[in-house]
Amino acid sequence: MPPVTPQTQLLSQAEARALAQQEGWHEKVLAYITRRPDELLVFEHTAEYPEAGIQVPAGGVDAGETPEQAVLREVYEETGLRLSHALDLGSQLWTTPAPSRIRHFYWLTAPQDTPDTWSHVVSDGQDDKGMTFLFRFAPLSDPQLIPGYGFESALPALQKLQQRGPSKL
Repeated sequence: MPPVTPQTQLLSQAEARALAQQEGWHEKVLAYITRRPDELLVFEHTAEYPEAGIQVPAGGVDAGETPEQAVLREVYEETGLRLSHALDLGSQLWTTPAPSRIRHFYWLTAPQDTPDTWSHVVSDGQDDKGMTFLFRFAPLSDPQLIPGYGFESALPALQKLQQRGPSKL
């Protein structure tokens, strides 16, 4: 059963980081990775974790790290892809009955020759190290992300940027 629907508030990255530091909140990054404009990289856990649902790469911001550095590191650890040029899609205050958290969303582009599907053993991380994630590109219009966890929260921002075209980014 998913957690209680959280309250979210859009913030600038500077506001979000200051609030996280002031309150001692955890910062998290989420990566929206596209290879083509109509698809999104998603993953599922192997059969031993069926309740984990479909997710996007994500993880915590380590001490001394910027959110952009964290998203690039997390993408590599979780997917094996070495990507660059993470585009900031915005930050959110994510409030649930559990401690509030700050989430930073980024858009990254995978090379055109990235496989359609692959598996990857997570190379680091407190909870995920050693787990195998099963990756695939899903339709951006309906990636079927697990509801209630906010993985879809910034998809409208991504789609809006894509509509503006690369010359306006």
